[in-house]
Amino acid sequence: MNGIVTLAQKEAKSAFRDHIFLLITGLFVLLSVISVYIGSSTKNAELQAYHDIVQLLKSQGITSLPSPPVIYPLSVLSNLISYVSMIGSVVAIFLGFESFSGERNNGTLKLIATRPIYRDQIVSGKLLGGGMVIGSLLGVILIFNLVLFILVSGMTPNTSEILRLFSFFLIAFVYMMVFYIATMFVSLKTNDSAFGFMLMMIIWLAISFVLPQLADSQRSFAYALSAAAQTVTQVPSDTVVSKMIELFSPAAQFQSIGKDLLQVIPETADINLGGLLLKQIGGLIEIVIPGLAVLLLSYRAAQKEEVI
Repeated sequence: MNGIVTLAQKEAKSAFRDHIFLLITGLFVLLSVISVYIGSSTKNAELQAYHDIVQLLKSQGITSLPSPPVIYPLSVLSNLISYVSMIGSVVAIFLGFESFSGERNNGTLKLIATRPIYRDQIVSGKLLGGGMVIGSLLGVILIFNLVLFILVSGMTPNTSEILRLFSFFLIAFVYMMVFYIATMFVSLKTNDSAFGFMLMMIIWLAISFVLPQLADSQRSFAYALSAAAQTVTQVPSDTVVSKMIELFSPAAQFQSIGKDLLQVIPETADINLGGLLLKQIGGLIEIVIPGLAVLLLSYRAAQKEEVI
């Protein structure tokens, strides 16, 4: 156990000494902070548009006024879903890529293997170290966003909303760890670091962009007319084909769960957390299962001599 903890501490220290990793991480934190301002500005613009329409209708002598838009507090943080889905996964890929490829290139992996430690403990140590780094990063983002959310938006989340926010970050941790584990496995299996990194970026593109867009193309759309704003809005509806495509995209599942948790979708904004997680249990399983499968493969790969 001491060997695992020592390796985890070494992994965490190495990550925070890497300038490129710190640059990507800093960008991630900065964008997450900016998202509070963007979300707050968007909601304020929505309210201002409503007030302008009301004033226009009143000036025309119309007494039947539209209802004010319902603003759910956590929807201000909705941009976090995209940032975690895209930039967060890149951070996890970069971190996982260095776990074995970096050690192998520097010659330190053989040195670690000569010490009295089992090979599966090496994987466990790097897994724990990666979890420490990702958990610390998300913890910082959570604190920054919660404080800025209160200061910028002027709204104070209640207990239910805070639980939703914590649940979102917990699922974000699991989501990023899936990418970290997958990259760690690729790093274990290939001696060509450039090829391994390129392979993971191709997988990232497919999961984060290609499959979700392909699923969108298979949805059916209805159209809703807003009499007050005089606008037509597309209302997407899932089909069997779009759901099947999304089964292969953890990013699509994460975004769906995130939209529910951060009150982006009005229909689920008032559902209690337990009911919400029960509704999304399928999506949670589809995120976790690939990570567990690849983790088991990583332990098996670590037992082979050639990976060291």
